[in-house]
Amino acid sequence: MKTAGQVRGTTDEEASYYSLNRRVYAVFARFYDAVAFPLRRLRHEVASMVPLRPDSRVLDVATGTGAQAFAFADKAREVVGIDLSGAMLRIARRKNRFPNVTFLEADATALPFADASFDAACVSFALHEMPSSIRERVIREMARVTMPRGAIIVVDYALPPGRLTSALAFHIVKLYEPDHYATFVKSDLAALLESAGIEVLDQRPMLLGLAKVTVGRTSEAPESA
Repeated sequence: MKTAGQVRGTTDEEASYYSLNRRVYAVFARFYDAVAFPLRRLRHEVASMVPLRPDSRVLDVATGTGAQAFAFADKAREVVGIDLSGAMLRIARRKNRFPNVTFLEADATALPFADASFDAACVSFALHEMPSSIRERVIREMARVTMPRGAIIVVDYALPPGRLTSALAFHIVKLYEPDHYATFVKSDLAALLESAGIEVLDQRPMLLGLAKVTVGRTSEAPESA
């Protein structure tokens, strides 16, 4: 069985991502819930999109202040939320009222869990912040720790239909997501998942097309990172 420890980026771009993440969320953590309040309903819709057995274990990657983890709490036996930001996790732990939800500071490119530890793994509104190299490793790690034929859920930005609407949304979001959003939102997410051995089952637009929920399923033998 494979386990992995915490790592940090080796390229300048990766090192910059980790440094920026640490500095930004140390300050932004206290305001995050107020900014993300409109996503509250979406969190529960996402949790309802994947059929889970009562004894399921769910991993919430880049959990932030725990909203998505809490949405899974009444649908699974155990939910584990991981994040790089200690500041965000302190708020998540303070808000936690669920005995089956726990939080751990960890790097999603080297998850500290054995292969096939979870029935489902979710990442929401985090991939767009990552350099492509880190994004790919995160997806592969999610596949590794998820059981064969288990669920992979990705929630993130998308572009709404229509040339003008799409262009307007792109330029507005890029104002406050200047680093990796542009490359992410124009990338082929389905191809990225498939390269990690994840079969895409459903892609559903949300928030008037500004976001998309992608549901996949790991292969019989998930690829190792």
